[in-house]
Amino acid sequence: MNVFIVSTMSDSGKTVIVSALLRILSTRGFHVSPFKAQNMSLNSYPSIEGGEIALAQAMQAYVAGVKPSIYHNPVLIKPMSSTKAEYIILGKSRAQLLFNEYLNNGAIRRLAINAVKASIRKLTEDFDLVIGEGAGSAYEPNLVSRDIANFRPAEWLRANVFVVLDIDRGGSFIQGLGLMSSLPPRWRKLVKGFIINKFRGDEKLLGTAIKWLEKKTGKPVLGVLPYVDDLWLWPEDSMDLRPIGNGPLDIALIAYPYVSNFNDIYSLILEDDVTVRIVRSPRELGEPHLIILPGSKNVVASLEWMRRVGLDKALMKFKGSAVILGICGGFQAMGKVLSDPYGLEAGTPGNYDGLGLINVNTIYGADKIVSLSRAVGLRGEIEGVEISGYEIHRGVPQYVGDDPLIVIRERNGRDVEQKDGVFREEDLMIGITLHDSLGDPIFRNFVLNMAREVAGLPRRNSLELSSIELLLRQIDKFSSIIKNTLDIDSMINDG
Repeated sequence: MNVFIVSTMSDSGKTVIVSALLRILSTRGFHVSPFKAQNMSLNSYPSIEGGEIALAQAMQAYVAGVKPSIYHNPVLIKPMSSTKAEYIILGKSRAQLLFNEYLNNGAIRRLAINAVKASIRKLTEDFDLVIGEGAGSAYEPNLVSRDIANFRPAEWLRANVFVVLDIDRGGSFIQGLGLMSSLPPRWRKLVKGFIINKFRGDEKLLGTAIKWLEKKTGKPVLGVLPYVDDLWLWPEDSMDLRPIGNGPLDIALIAYPYVSNFNDIYSLILEDDVTVRIVRSPRELGEPHLIILPGSKNVVASLEWMRRVGLDKALMKFKGSAVILGICGGFQAMGKVLSDPYGLEAGTPGNYDGLGLINVNTIYGADKIVSLSRAVGLRGEIEGVEISGYEIHRGVPQYVGDDPLIVIRERNGRDVEQKDGVFREEDLMIGITLHDSLGDPIFRNFVLNMAREVAGLPRRNSLELSSIELLLRQIDKFSSIIKNTLDIDSMINDG
């Protein structure tokens, strides 16, 4: 029986629970697939078809032992501003609309609904079991008539629905009752039980409350899962942005608005000599040995924010005294001019000033590059070495004085020849478009050993572990807990 996990709020642990269920069931011999009809996230990943899906569903695919597919996340919404977003349907960018425009745009809405239904048909034909995930709150009165993220896809999937209640933030039992009281009868019948998540303490203390909820709703509580705070799974949104480590190598991550794909830094948990701090002001910058400018969905808006808070001038002071690494949007931000003739990145066509740290311009094209990529290093310690990662961007670098760091040789299995990145050894500047390049031990050694030299620390070599291998280690930690505390067999039977 297919399973669908919903909740009464965001960040309740749905994604982690789905990931653990996929991992457990795949190790039991089930051919399982993730599914999230609609996701709103700035963190995305290339699918096997060359389309773009949410990073969280790519993660779930890998833990299930399958390749990420557009059918795992048919509708992806990527906010570009407080009111406007890019709508990606079956992996392709279809429109940039205000939220009300999306709700009222019949053609786009039909395209999205058809994509969700087509994905369900495809997944149910190809897999033994589909584990679906809802988005945000499962039932909101202002959205429910047009919601295609929660009970409608669960109904189309013919799934058993389970409600995750986040007890760490309080009010979970009354939220469960409120949800069940609000649902129309046909959707209430889909709900087969509750999962209490993020509990700290003695489970016996919940006995009375659990019995109360079960009596009021007629639905069982299938498990109480403990609070686990040391998991490093690929993030769904900026709520997952947090510090790393407590070592002498001081790393500052600039957390500007529209920060994306910051899982680029997650491989740093393998390094016991690092501290990664989250920085949002010049005062917080301190005296780092390495500054990371991560990806951004809206580089121009992120640059405007840096200038507004004074981080642009603060960064200039570290030119030549700390390593500055820009990844994708961060690499673009380091340059001189960002040219957006179609207004697809900034929202308005025009030329925009970068930080001017490197002599590279960026030109944004109409087409988005979405690919799993391989490159070869051209300079420094990575010269002649293959580096792998993934690309999601419209910007193409134009060199106006500096030399490229790498040449991209393969995109989605096809040969290409695209110069990329930058390396200015004298100024300690490194830029690269490839996401997950820090997940490559050779590239991570290259960057961190430069920073260690700045810090006066000894050079060292990283553990030979890929980002996917690291991910599987992390989800196995949670899976070992969930398989002993959750009645999984009841979740997947037809009763």
